[in-house]
Amino acid sequence: MKAIKIAGLLLTLLAVSGCGRIASPGDLLHAPNLVNEEQSLYRAVQPFLPAGYQLTTPDQSDQGSAIRLADLDGDGEPELIVSYKKPDTDYEVNIMILTKKGDTWQKADQITGSAMDLDYLSVKPLLHQSSSELLLGYDSGGSGLPRELFVYSFVNGKAKELFHESYDQIAVGDLIGKGLDQIAIVPPNADAEDPHSQIRLIGEQNGALGILAKRQTDGSVLDMHIEPASASSVNGLFAQVMSTTRSGYGILLTWDNNKLVNLLSLSQQSYDKRLSRKSLKLEQPDDHPDLSATENKWWIDYPAKNRDVDGDGIWEVALPTPVPSLEKPSGTPQLWSDSYYRWDGKSTMTFVEDRFWQWGYDLRIPSRWLGKYEIELPNEQENTASEVRFVYMTNDPNNSETPKAIPLLTLRQMTAEAWDMLEPLLENRQDEYVVLSNTRVITPGSSSQVTIALLPQDNAGLTGEALQNYESLRLTLDEVRQLAGIDTDDEEEASRDVEKY
Repeated sequence: MKAIKIAGLLLTLLAVSGCGRIASPGDLLHAPNLVNEEQSLYRAVQPFLPAGYQLTTPDQSDQGSAIRLADLDGDGEPELIVSYKKPDTDYEVNIMILTKKGDTWQKADQITGSAMDLDYLSVKPLLHQSSSELLLGYDSGGSGLPRELFVYSFVNGKAKELFHESYDQIAVGDLIGKGLDQIAIVPPNADAEDPHSQIRLIGEQNGALGILAKRQTDGSVLDMHIEPASASSVNGLFAQVMSTTRSGYGILLTWDNNKLVNLLSLSQQSYDKRLSRKSLKLEQPDDHPDLSATENKWWIDYPAKNRDVDGDGIWEVALPTPVPSLEKPSGTPQLWSDSYYRWDGKSTMTFVEDRFWQWGYDLRIPSRWLGKYEIELPNEQENTASEVRFVYMTNDPNNSETPKAIPLLTLRQMTAEAWDMLEPLLENRQDEYVVLSNTRVITPGSSSQVTIALLPQDNAGLTGEALQNYESLRLTLDEVRQLAGIDTDDEEEASRDVEKY
């Protein structure tokens, strides 16, 4: 069979450095059904922008735009919210609110923040379901300076400050489930030598914003989000706490019987079963005000990204798990996969899938491989590029007493120069492979890198039941493409990106 080359997209997302970046044309507008109105709204904003000022987008946002429509006061007519700043000014960020009178937009109010950039912007119903509040987070910049959250209502054409607090982390969503959103906030730690932090839940309380619950932690809170947590339409607060006593632990906070509880209360016995990649039984939800009060934890050895890994709209919790490995070369670090679990709405975390990270790539482990594969790394004596081999262990056909590692998939990273020499050989042998990377040079002066996934070409002489088992585990090129998250619509363009280097 002729070898098929599938050039993949770069899977590592490039984060925008800094907050409050100057908006590109694609960032300027975001609101439902505005395809035919975008240019008119942009033109409506221009007369109100002072000379020398430019639109700017927040680093964090529920919609990620510099111009947006939202009904702040609940009168059924949306206001136009615009964020802008002067590019060479590091101490001022402006938010302008326009209202429409007939067919004409008019400036209603302006909010000026003393900050370097706009870190956060969202519009959420915090006090009434019929109206929304404007949430603005300012980044003052500089070492040791906190970010500041301000919450405004919009009444009688004017913005009114309702709430202000410094923050290190922020997440907003309906955690209680009564149609209003709450703010989860982690205030900055005033003492750099104190590892403790606190999660505060801010929400409606007697018609105003107040603290609904607090939870102490013994470390820094990372990657905090309020997202759907189960099929029963319950939202949860997903986060990770990186502590000093152990590497850290994951938390999933939900609102239960007027309490903020941590669902991820996992006994050591249950935690030890994670290597099986099966469902994990939870203990009773932990409602202690101090999250460090119990050893029943979702322990993690490094920060792993919680996300909706299977695209069903429900977020999963990541649990770093050692991958089954053959004897490693001396000094080689332990390899890990991110195992993802979904809460069943009761007392079980159901295993969803494994993701293996290597060289910036996120490869989904096939479910039929679980419990049947191991990882093999090349020996120091082998003259080969950086490799990770997924292998099937069976008896050697020539020696039934000696296990043999039969390749299932090989991930190989090499320089572009090495790839130029290897590619013709693969083509001549008609080997099947997938090019996972483009060859973008990250560091000036360094060699670009190419990463490929190489499929085995034979069955290594297996027969009988061993052959049947092995054949059931082998992948097709289409499966490799799917496991690597490669979009076939972009194959030709990505191939050209590789070839032009």
